[in-house]
Amino acid sequence: MRSISSDYIEPSPRGAGPDPAAVPVRATGDMRPGYRPRLATLEKSREIREIAARYIAGHGVWRFSMLSLARHLNCLLPTLCYYYKKREELIADIVLRHVETLRSRVGLAMDEAEDESPAGEVRAFAREYLLAALAEQDFHCLATIYMGLAGPEDGQAFAARREALREIAESRLTAHAPSLAGKPETARALSQALIDSLGGAAVWLEPYGVVKPVAFAAMVADWVLDAAARA
Repeated sequence: MRSISSDYIEPSPRGAGPDPAAVPVRATGDMRPGYRPRLATLEKSREIREIAARYIAGHGVWRFSMLSLARHLNCLLPTLCYYYKKREELIADIVLRHVETLRSRVGLAMDEAEDESPAGEVRAFAREYLLAALAEQDFHCLATIYMGLAGPEDGQAFAARREALREIAESRLTAHAPSLAGKPETARALSQALIDSLGGAAVWLEPYGVVKPVAFAAMVADWVLDAAARA
């Protein structure tokens, strides 16, 4: 992917303030009434998130700053701040968007599952969760450590999105094994085990390595389904 350079994101002239009509909308969704973000703005925001996640994967989150990212992108710091005001905002946007991607892809896969039984939906959940996480592996790795970085508000938003994913898994496991309805702690543990096993694998698994992601996801799903049936 082409990196953002100083001629790709144009800085304002020295000493001049930004033109309000030209300042891109930040990826967090803050926008002026009636303003529609340009496609180029959305593409640049996406590119910044991707490059930032790769930078963090290579250098570590504690060495990451807006200044270091601006230098890596070969652009001015104020230019980068048109998109994200601070480091925490950029990291939060990366992680929260990633979890939303996981949830939307999992939901679609379950809706389109060939096997419409609860067990089939659990297998579809597991397969798509792992494939979606691997498709955004740098984002996912950052998400695994995010609770140690997030402030209270962003941490709560992240936890709520993760909990929504877990509840989807729990609902299908309970439909597969109705006895779990009377054992909420067991149902919660099994659904969390499913997500944690898949999420952990997405950190180290190579998409085209010896261990095939689809086969691994099926194995984890069958293990959890069997445990649910015996609970």
